[in-house]
Amino acid sequence: MKLTGESKFLLGIVVATVALIGGAIFLFSRPATPPQTLSREELVPLGSYTKGNASASAYLVEFSDFQCPACKAYQPVVDELVEKHKDRLFFVYRHFPLDKHRYAIAAAITAEAAGQQGKFWEMYALLFENQEKFSDSIWKDLAGELSLDEKQFDQSLGSNNLKEKILKDRDYGIAIGVNSTPTFFFNGRKLTNFSTFDEFRKMVENELSK
Repeated sequence: MKLTGESKFLLGIVVATVALIGGAIFLFSRPATPPQTLSREELVPLGSYTKGNASASAYLVEFSDFQCPACKAYQPVVDELVEKHKDRLFFVYRHFPLDKHRYAIAAAITAEAAGQQGKFWEMYALLFENQEKFSDSIWKDLAGELSLDEKQFDQSLGSNNLKEKILKDRDYGIAIGVNSTPTFFFNGRKLTNFSTFDEFRKMVENELSK
């Protein structure tokens, strides 16, 4: 039987539809790929700033941006969890400055510079507290609030090593699928499917209870 042009066209649609349906059935019938688990050594490089019990088996890693409003909102929740479970949880802060935030890298360098004088976490808190006031001139004012050595702080700000460390954090984050802030990993697995502080808190505490 000779097919007309219209018949050939309709037959082509039917064949394509059957192929698409078959492909969809195959994909959805496959077992789900388990979430990627990263090693502790990868996620917690030497030189990272940490809180809590370094010997704890449970560890939480945050990729964060000091100019990110969501990171600021999650900061007290993270601090609360770390304090509440300080004997059972190890917290690690890693940098992920977003390009859209003009002062993100400068703020991260400021935190690292304070860290060289033993006051990373004090500057961490101060940066989030003053997030809406970020400017080209605020960093030295914040250093003054923490009574940092001015000369050493200035030298640290001018060091390329600190910026390289921050960008290395970000490059690694991109490589493992970080594309927004804050992004959290618990025991090597990325935390997803939470949209409120309570959901995040419960997720972490449920993981701690396992």
